[in-house]
Amino acid sequence: MRPHRLPATALLRLLSLTLLLLIAACKPQQGTPAAKPPFSLVTAENLFAVSAPDSKNAWMVGFNAIIVHTTDGGVTWDIQNGGVTVPLYDVSFVSPSTGWIAGRIGTILHTEDGGKSWQQLSSGTDRQLFGVDFVDELYGWVAGEFGTILHTADGGKTWVSQGSGEDRIYNDVCFVDRLHGWVAGEYGLIYHTRDGGNSWNLQVCRDIIPVVDETMWETPTPSLYSIWFADTLQGWASGMDGIIIATEDGGSSWGKITNPLEPERLTLYKVAAMNDSLWAVGQKGAYLCSRDRGMSWARPDDATGTKFWLRDMHFVDARTGWAVGSRGTIIKTEDGGETWKMLSGIPLFNEP
Repeated sequence: MRPHRLPATALLRLLSLTLLLLIAACKPQQGTPAAKPPFSLVTAENLFAVSAPDSKNAWMVGFNAIIVHTTDGGVTWDIQNGGVTVPLYDVSFVSPSTGWIAGRIGTILHTEDGGKSWQQLSSGTDRQLFGVDFVDELYGWVAGEFGTILHTADGGKTWVSQGSGEDRIYNDVCFVDRLHGWVAGEYGLIYHTRDGGNSWNLQVCRDIIPVVDETMWETPTPSLYSIWFADTLQGWASGMDGIIIATEDGGSSWGKITNPLEPERLTLYKVAAMNDSLWAVGQKGAYLCSRDRGMSWARPDDATGTKFWLRDMHFVDARTGWAVGSRGTIIKTEDGGETWKMLSGIPLFNEP
């Protein structure tokens, strides 16, 4: 006996019904909330720098010309277009409207309307520019590879070279006024000026110069990635191997500050200070905090909520600060660094 076969029209109806039942089974039930993503990302790009002129406004810059901005302390964000495609390494805002960005191939960007529009300035160089710092709307400096230091006294319309041209990378620049400033970089280099950059004097921290004898290979002095001064006398710098150094005389003498991260030799990419508090961030989400100018340190476990590197940090005041880093990480504190909230990035998940 031949098996019974459904007519073609009946078979088509049966298939259609089966498909509808499958779709209904996969559809969420009415009233069931949709699952929220486990984390939020403002951007997935690596972020290299942050500048916050007040408690509401902050700018973050990084790889692939990314410029991220908030006007409400991190509740909402917008991506700004700088008109370039190169990595952007540092940012400096002196007000919610006026700021500058430095980046690859001599790139310097400027805005006077809070980033709604950006103008590319003529820097006169194609060197990588890793640091930028402005003390007001006219006077600013940038620093970078091959001993590059550029200065402007007209908000960036014209730039004058003040660098040595030596084969060394200057990673950061910090000025406290129109005359007094410092740059820091490879092999523990620190240069200081008292005349707005017309002349620079080398400063040395003997505590970080490797001690070797004739039977050992000479090892280079650890590079410094950040330098920060509170005034013309008090300053700090951080870098490779968990190093933090400090001065109380404008850099005439520098001394190493012992901290809990030295044994792990994690690079500290940024150190900042406000009143008696110091903060430092670096590799693998590393974070340190001191309330007595570095005499003692706290190292809270997983305080930053990430194991990705943190490249820069900026405190608006003694309580409000930002830090940024790898894979779009943006974290913020509103209690002086006691706790940090992740606003963008891939957080650590605690196992149940």
